[in-house]
Amino acid sequence: MGSAPHAIPELFYLPPGRALGDDLAPPRTAYFITIPVLLGLVGLSSWLLGDDFGFVLSCLVGTVVGSYTLWGWLFRRQPSRFSTLMAMGLLLGYCGGALNTWITLPRGGMTLTEAMGYAPGVLARGIGAVLLSAAALYFIGEIFEKPIFGKDFHFTVDGRTRNLVCLGALAMIGGYAMHFLAFQGPNSAGGHLNPAGAFLEWFYSPVTAIAVVAFLTAPHWKARIFCGGAATILLLLFTVMGRRNSVYTAVEIVLVVGLSGYRWQGSAIRKILMIGGLAAIVVVCSLTYMLLRIAGWSAAHRQQVTVAKRIEVAGKLVQKGGAVALAGSSTQINLQTRTFVLGFMANVLDGSMQKTPARGADAIQQIKVAIPRILYPDKVPFAEEEMVDELFGFGYGDQANSILTAGATDFSLIGVLVYPLLIVGIYRIVFDLASKFFGIVPMMFIALSMIYTIMQTEHSVTGYFELLLVAPFFGLAIALFMALPVMKLSPQ
Repeated sequence: MGSAPHAIPELFYLPPGRALGDDLAPPRTAYFITIPVLLGLVGLSSWLLGDDFGFVLSCLVGTVVGSYTLWGWLFRRQPSRFSTLMAMGLLLGYCGGALNTWITLPRGGMTLTEAMGYAPGVLARGIGAVLLSAAALYFIGEIFEKPIFGKDFHFTVDGRTRNLVCLGALAMIGGYAMHFLAFQGPNSAGGHLNPAGAFLEWFYSPVTAIAVVAFLTAPHWKARIFCGGAATILLLLFTVMGRRNSVYTAVEIVLVVGLSGYRWQGSAIRKILMIGGLAAIVVVCSLTYMLLRIAGWSAAHRQQVTVAKRIEVAGKLVQKGGAVALAGSSTQINLQTRTFVLGFMANVLDGSMQKTPARGADAIQQIKVAIPRILYPDKVPFAEEEMVDELFGFGYGDQANSILTAGATDFSLIGVLVYPLLIVGIYRIVFDLASKFFGIVPMMFIALSMIYTIMQTEHSVTGYFELLLVAPFFGLAIALFMALPVMKLSPQ
């Protein structure tokens, strides 16, 4: 099954069966027995031991399992499930990030708990809870959740989709030129998010992944030039979209390449070139991103600095010399501690076990914030950190909010275990409903946007529900475009 040219507009015609494939892979023993049991045992051990050994062991096991899942998903085309991808994201983000800090941060012989100033056992229990939550996601998801893509699904880029890719690259440039987009995302001047900026933010990662595939699978050199130019523009935007966006979009590129049936199956050289090339782009763009970030600090009124102004200031810094080295050293120092997102969640979990948790108030407030102001004009700003400070006596500023921090704030360990399952269940319901109305290309955008969101570690409840509210409407916009007559922007 693929997105072959449509005689009937895609918006009004759905092929029989699921748009993204009917041949669904059965549950795998390793994912509903072996991995959950391993994570459960190690997580419980870390919780009970409450020491640095249990913490490091959990970080190592979680990182290995997360990496194993990522490799199988991308390169062995194992099934895509929201539950598995959320578990993978939590393991790589919390365990991999903490392991990176444990390895790279100079500590002078102290344990990481001592060096970071946490109470004994807090980090060990926190990382143990992460493993237990991931174990529940693997086990329940593998048994009850159907794969997103069927084994028989192959994504084929047709002429109309190539037009969408080319126009999408132009739309992203226009978004920055018209200030719908700012550095690191949509422009929310005055506290109001521009709908055009919100759409372009949602649109960016899926269209970039599809653009790369459109270039690789272009039928002739003229189409390859158009699609290659669009892909180049979109990849260069890594420099302003942010490092996390770059990494997760690169993952989606590899996923869509695999779904397209591009001839790299079994070719180690092609895989090495693809991964090496993407890694190089991400690294170079990450260094450039840091340079532009430093340029924003160097400019006056940095909260209002446009991308163009940042580029201008960055150019002057490069001319003065040492700017690239500064960006590299700043990135290195930043990554030593920035990947340690576990601390906030571990402290919140510890606080919720000693004092009465929020009992659902955190999630309710975050869902309210996700409602558009046009529908809820009286909504007020809300920060999870402020609620945590009030409940548990902390003094946090901006922190790494996630579905686990919300769960811990509301219901302690029970929330950590249940909240991810609830989000996965809601996403699955919305995805299945959308698949009844949309064709292949809109569903690819909806699926990729959901995957992009679900595999991020640092994603708040508000962020999850914002996507649920906009994805059907933005998917409709893609469907309407696919129903238009084919334009001659790129050769057919």
